[in-house]
Amino acid sequence: MNTLYLTASISMSLMMACDIFILAHPQLSLKKYLIFFFSFLVLFYFFIYFTLYPMLSVILAVNSFLLVKFTKKSYSVFYIPLGYIVNCISINILMFPANLLWDLTIKELNADHFLMAIFDICTIAAYCPILYLARRIFFRYFIDTFEKMGKKLLTLLALTLFLCATMLLTMASFFDNIEITHKEYFLMVSSLVLYFLFTIIMVFIVLHTTRKNFEAQKRMEYLENLNDYTKNLEMVYDSLRSFKHDYINIMASLAAYIDEKKYEELAAFFYGHILPMQKNLTQKNGALNNLLPIRILELKSILYTKLLLAVNQDIEVNIDIPDEVSSIHMDPVDLTRMLGIYLDNAIEASLETTHPAINFHLGKMGQDTVFIISNTFVDKGLSISQMHQKGVTTKGAGHGIGLYNVSGILNRYDNIYHETSIKDGLFIQQVQIS
Repeated sequence: MNTLYLTASISMSLMMACDIFILAHPQLSLKKYLIFFFSFLVLFYFFIYFTLYPMLSVILAVNSFLLVKFTKKSYSVFYIPLGYIVNCISINILMFPANLLWDLTIKELNADHFLMAIFDICTIAAYCPILYLARRIFFRYFIDTFEKMGKKLLTLLALTLFLCATMLLTMASFFDNIEITHKEYFLMVSSLVLYFLFTIIMVFIVLHTTRKNFEAQKRMEYLENLNDYTKNLEMVYDSLRSFKHDYINIMASLAAYIDEKKYEELAAFFYGHILPMQKNLTQKNGALNNLLPIRILELKSILYTKLLLAVNQDIEVNIDIPDEVSSIHMDPVDLTRMLGIYLDNAIEASLETTHPAINFHLGKMGQDTVFIISNTFVDKGLSISQMHQKGVTTKGAGHGIGLYNVSGILNRYDNIYHETSIKDGLFIQQVQIS
């Protein structure tokens, strides 16, 4: 009997390891797959030996927690319960023709090691394409939705799949040890499939609704950025119109000083009023002109809004964009949030110094896009790692989540390299997007 339990445990553990390989590859090493195999082996053995159906949720939850920890992707919590559900459905669907043709039951199958091995191979061959298709659909249509999904909704969907797995096991196991007709077996398999389809449809409805909400939010942020960009253009236009309107008065004032030969007063008037006005106007127009190589409206909008804000606060702004930028492999909403937080922090930090300055570089490095934002700052004794922790700040209560939020955004991308450094009195943020 112990051999039977061990064989069944090995069979189920092998299937679950195959599920993880299909859904999580290539995020895990061979060592991690072995850890999962032996974890399932031990837990499934106790599960079968003591016949504790509620323990299935514990088995799936423990290994799902390990998978999230290993992959560092919160959405991988769905892989193991989804794999088990597909396994359970596949086993019972394949058992139906065996029951119909040879009156084979699960109990008889488990008692024959050779038959069990053949059946396991057939089951794995049947569900592997299904799981692979599910993976393709997931990464093509829903990966962005899961990455942006809140923890509460993510937990609710995971619990739904755990409950579905437990219910399917309970329903299927009820008929394992009793004699039933072919018609009853068909009804049992149909019930399992219908319950599974109902659960999956409900999950897809939630995902579709969530995805639509994210798209609506993205459109709203796009319109807000466009509105800010338009307002900034209007502000520059008003400045130019005001300067043009005052031009005659300025010339008249200069002529009066010259006619009366008050050259010292003329110099004071020029350096005190005209030159600062010219520098301010030139710097604003320079900020606008330097952003011309950017062809992405959302990016140009957030940069112009924040950099013009810095110029208006008498911060020296240096912009370097040597290459045309028409596409970036990052969600526009995440990109604008990241740059908005970095530039807000740069403005606040530089204003605390005697000579506030911000340097912004955007360029190409091969096929990669590189952002470098540096600013003057006052060193307050916080390490770089502390600055990225939630709640750590020198600004008082209610702050300290900006860099923490950026870290959360960047951690969702495998194609982004980020580095924070301090050099020559400058605080530097570098982001490289491949």
